[in-house]
Amino acid sequence: MKNYKAISWIGKKGNNIELRAYCNTTMIDDTVDADGDIINVGKKPYSDANLELWVDGKMMDSCWNTNFWKIIDSGNGFKIVWGLKIGMADVQADIVAKFMADIIEAGKSDEVIAYEIAKAEAEIAAEKAAAQKIVDEAAKYTAPLMTNSQYQVWAKRYNDINNDGGYGYVPEYITVEQFEAAKEILAK
Repeated sequence: MKNYKAISWIGKKGNNIELRAYCNTTMIDDTVDADGDIINVGKKPYSDANLELWVDGKMMDSCWNTNFWKIIDSGNGFKIVWGLKIGMADVQADIVAKFMADIIEAGKSDEVIAYEIAKAEAEIAAEKAAAQKIVDEAAKYTAPLMTNSQYQVWAKRYNDINNDGGYGYVPEYITVEQFEAAKEILAK
């Protein structure tokens, strides 16, 4: 069911501006077409949503894609909703951004929330595993770690000598900056 929520304000020219929105996000089967064979590869979130712009009681624009429900800078001192033709001042833009975010968040099913939590946890685990790999690899080095700038000079020299300055294999080494970033990730 489409349960619209609305926010309204008076524009700079005295127009009554209203945004109406609904968003229902559920999990659906994620399928691929393998040369005519439809294969289910899991589940993915799907949003049924719409954001409508009403000015003085007349619908002027709408946007169904929640990826465009963002406030961006128009470049002339106003903020706009990316998916609509509406400009506003900073204070109103903050209120509208919160309204859109609340609509999206409130429309998520429990299954979608669990999916997003599991996805975030998997990303954190992958990031920590990559950081641990950097720390473990750096522990094997007998020479001191190079900084990024030292590595760039070394890699250029190596390439010039071994690849005649062209394309070819250049070994990658862990730098001080990579090592420090990996330690910070693991400390979280």
